[in-house]
Parts: sequence; C-alpha cells; structure tokens
Amino acid sequence: MSWLNGNDKTQKLGQRGVAAVEFALVAAPFFLVLFFVVELALALFHQEALDSALHLAVRQLQTGNAQNVANGTAFITNYLCPAAGGLLDCDSLFIKVQKVTFASGQDFYNATTGSAPQNGRVLDLSSFGSANFCNASPSEFLLVTAVYLSPTVIGGLLPNVFSAEYNGGTVHATMSQVATYSEAYTPTAARQTAASGC
Repeated sequence: MSWLNGNDKTQKLGQRGVAAVEFALVAAPFFLVLFFVVELALALFHQEALDSALHLAVRQLQTGNAQNVANGTAFITNYLCPAAGGLLDCDSLFIKVQKVTFASGQDFYNATTGSAPQNGRVLDLSSFGSANFCNASPSEFLLVTAVYLSPTVIGGLLPNVFSAEYNGGTVHATMSQVATYSEAYTPTAARQTAASGC
C-alpha cells in the first residue's frame, strides 16, 4: 500500500506543477491586458477632464473676463487649473492661445493639427511658451490648445499610441483644442499687451 501512496503524492505534485506552468503562461498576457485597460481608462479620464476644463477656461477668454492675463502660466493658474477641479496636475499643463485669420475658403480646420506636437517620438512644446499666448481682443477668432502630460503605465510598449518622449522620460500626452470667437466686450484700461509672438 505504501507504493500506492507514493504514486498519489507524485501525481498530486505533477498536477500542481502543471497548474504552476499554466499560470506562468497565462499570467504575463493577463497582466499585460490588465495594465492596458488601466492605461486606456486613465487616458480617457484625462481627455475628458482636460476637454471639460479647457471649455470652461476658454469661455473666460471669449467673454473678456480673462483679458488681463498676460501669459500661459497665469492663464493655467487662474482659469484652467481651477476649472479642472483638482483632477489634473497643474504643473503638467501647457497652453497655447493663438489668434486665427482665415483666407478665402478656410476655417478652423485649416488651423488645427489633430495630434500632439511631436518631432518623431519627441514632444515639442516650444510653441507653448508665454511668447505664444495671444489673448483675444473683442471680436477675434482664437484657437486654444492645451496639452497634459501624465506618467505612462505600459506606454513604452506602444510608442506613438500611448507614449512620447519628453525631457528624457516617457510620458502620455493628452491634447485638447477649442476654437472660439470672442464677444464684442468692452476692453478694460488695464488690458494686457499682446505677447511678442502674436
């Protein structure tokens, strides 16, 4: 009878070994899919939060309430960040406000890019500085672009889909654009002067 007990033990150990091997084969793809779902959910969350905050902040430009804002940092601090309600890290927000003029047959579509500004895989946010913050005067067309940078979970495995290079690291870049026409408000005496790049 002892030899039967030995075979039972060997068989149980063999079954455990098979289960361990099966788990090892399934675990890597399972966790990869799990982290992909988390990455996708974060990307959609950041996109919705940025879209909503940017629409609220641009309304202040449109109505003249933000006419005294002189640069992108002040606009982010005073209007965009409060509109985000703490859902986005203010230090990871970049803004560009440009006045748009149209040639015959053109519209906002001709001024938009549809994707984050990249040179290869490297993000180029040089045009998002204070020199490119062109606050509106009454009755002007504006295109406002915001970029939000966040850490990436598995973005390095999907270059140009979930990740880009910025300052030597891998980040996820979320971009939102709002096109608007400023109202015919009355400018204040303390109105900011246009940035040099306008």
